[in-house]
Amino acid sequence: MTSRELIRWSALHERRARAGWWTSRFVIAIVAGGAIAAWVGWRASVSMASASHTWLAATVVAFAVAFLRVPFHLYWRADASLLAQLPIEGGPLFDAALVRCVRASLATTLATIIGAAPFASTSIELAARHAALALALGLGAALFIPAIATWAASLVALGQRDDRVQRVRAAAGLAQTPEPPSSALLGALPGFGATVLLTGSFLLTTWLTGGTPVVPAAIVLGSIAGASVLAIVAIRASAPRVMGSILRDVSALDRQRLASLEIRPPTTIERAIAHLLGEAALPYRKDVRLVRRRYPMAFALGALAFLVLVIVAISQPDDPGPWLTATFAGSAAYGIVLAGRLQRPPIELHRLSSTLPITAAARARAKLAWLVGWWTIFVALPGVVAAVRQPDIGPSLLLLAGATGAVIVAGLLGGRGR
Repeated sequence: MTSRELIRWSALHERRARAGWWTSRFVIAIVAGGAIAAWVGWRASVSMASASHTWLAATVVAFAVAFLRVPFHLYWRADASLLAQLPIEGGPLFDAALVRCVRASLATTLATIIGAAPFASTSIELAARHAALALALGLGAALFIPAIATWAASLVALGQRDDRVQRVRAAAGLAQTPEPPSSALLGALPGFGATVLLTGSFLLTTWLTGGTPVVPAAIVLGSIAGASVLAIVAIRASAPRVMGSILRDVSALDRQRLASLEIRPPTTIERAIAHLLGEAALPYRKDVRLVRRRYPMAFALGALAFLVLVIVAISQPDDPGPWLTATFAGSAAYGIVLAGRLQRPPIELHRLSSTLPITAAARARAKLAWLVGWWTIFVALPGVVAAVRQPDIGPSLLLLAGATGAVIVAGLLGGRGR
């Protein structure tokens, strides 16, 4: 099967699986872009700088989500293990995955460009500057992050093969080779790449409003574009040799088969929480182990939200509203996603759990404890510090933090029994 045939088959499968035209990513992008534009237009009544900061905050959240979705377009797919077993070469497999990444990036870029439309009423140049940054980040989401994610997955997939070789060598009494790469690279390397891209966007904050940036915009935008093209060209040359192994071994990791799981024990904080849960302590310890292995991005994104809130608390910007709103809204959205993931395999196997002497109430309390702990450590505590440091909006900030936390809990309660 050629790349063109597989891409056409994948597109047909996605269209048939879609519930309706309203679920199209581009329809969602237009709606989301309209919402961003309305928010930007409202903040423009305060100042152009406030409107630009609002747009940048929304854009950072949108592309952070796009970056996080890249592994799910590449190898964390329901059909990954099936594709790995079919007689399809690595080149078409990679090309079809890359097309999915490009389409998702186009939708996110469209939403952010629509969100920048209010700037055109004031200055075409300012609107063009915001659109240029959106296009650069879109190029990074379409090419740079997929290249890094594929490289990380190739290291892990080859490492799993080396790990099996080491077990054979150990059984035969032969010398051991160096340890294979950790599966944490699946989240660490793409996360690092996403941090680099988002840091570049922060360097252009003043340039977006007509000022002089810390680093010339041409260098920042050109570096993002150049690195994206070079990275995807380099990885495309090697992808045909490893894409089949990536789909097979990484999907095996995802389902906890044929792999060294690297399941770590609970941390000190998690053990303290478990001590308070009574009969829910056992399922809680199981959840914290599996979430850490399966969803390391929960901790990476939590750390990012923590960092943003601490920076806002320390720097006390004149207009913290956009950053705080985007942080709480993004954390709430991802918290709802985590609430759903806590209910599904491989975190929760309902048929197996029902055979164990653990009540459904204990399992639900364990998941609620995990979510509350995650929200408290990464969002609520730094949010309180930011509220104390921002007396003018402190009460509203605390109310927003509580409301978004309640939304996450509601997402968990709504997912019970699925």
